[in-house]
Amino acid sequence: MMHTRPLFRSLSPLISTDLWPTVFKASRARGQLRVSVMTEDVANLAAASMKFESHPNRSVLEIFSGPGQLTRSMYLAGAKKIITVENGDTFQSSLKASNKINFPFLETQKLEDESNGAIKNYNMNPLSDPFDELLGPKVNAIPDLVPQDWENIQSNVLLVGTIPNSTLGEKCLHDLLTASTEKMGIFKYGRVEMYIFMFKDAAKRLISPPGTPSRNRVSVLAEAAAEMTQIMRPGATHFHLPYDYELVHFAPHKVPKLDVPMEVFDFCLRSLFTSKSNPLNKVIKLLGPGADILLKRLSFDHSIKVKHMSLEQLNEVALKFEQWPLRPTVLYDDMILHEHKKKR
Repeated sequence: MMHTRPLFRSLSPLISTDLWPTVFKASRARGQLRVSVMTEDVANLAAASMKFESHPNRSVLEIFSGPGQLTRSMYLAGAKKIITVENGDTFQSSLKASNKINFPFLETQKLEDESNGAIKNYNMNPLSDPFDELLGPKVNAIPDLVPQDWENIQSNVLLVGTIPNSTLGEKCLHDLLTASTEKMGIFKYGRVEMYIFMFKDAAKRLISPPGTPSRNRVSVLAEAAAEMTQIMRPGATHFHLPYDYELVHFAPHKVPKLDVPMEVFDFCLRSLFTSKSNPLNKVIKLLGPGADILLKRLSFDHSIKVKHMSLEQLNEVALKFEQWPLRPTVLYDDMILHEHKKKR
């Protein structure tokens, strides 16, 4: 099918990319590495990959939208409605400051005005799981959005984001993947596809097979939750700040590759991957006092290092843990206590 752009749509361009470092001052402090798509070419390519021309009723929930370059391109590509979730003080204060010196840029309010309401920003924390509030009856940000069966991909909404290059970004991804397996938040409405820009190292970790140094618990969770496809890696010069970001597409599995509830599986991953370079038979005690008894119930060699374990093997450990009568019942309180002792 030929890609077409709605001819009746137009939005003024954002300011020259040469001015972004001055106008959109972003913090490089640890934990605050907010990165945004800067160049129009990359924003247009990303929007084209979302196939709005094939889905005329497709709306977007965009988290960490930044100044709005990708937002603008998705609107021009045919997105029916775009709900942006952006509370970045550094972006907002820079936008207000640039108004005073009369830079002819587009801020979110201008995007809202020019799009006749098709773009709407909410000053909410993307990490606070805002989707129930946004889509609930009080806000009702996308009024015509209704649940669809999990047999097929949700055709009328996408989740798009450019996550921070920090532990906050990894937490955001972890929470989204978890929500998809539990059909919570936006995933109450079906198998919602995600298009996420992330730092190249984060993308590498996601697809890391067993045995590779970069494999971590989020790698395993991603494998269990969704099919992942790397879309593009255009280079650092296309982003503000200039980090080498990559666009990854996620399509949730019809059935998550889990044999236990997510709470149990995630607890096992968090516990075991704190010592991923050690053999399972040395670290299984982190699941709780007496957990060594689970070793003889496993069907594989328990001298394997945690980082070499496959999803199937980790699933088996989690299943035996869940079936263990003496396992801890308050999982995350125990985990927090363990991590606190480790830091001390």
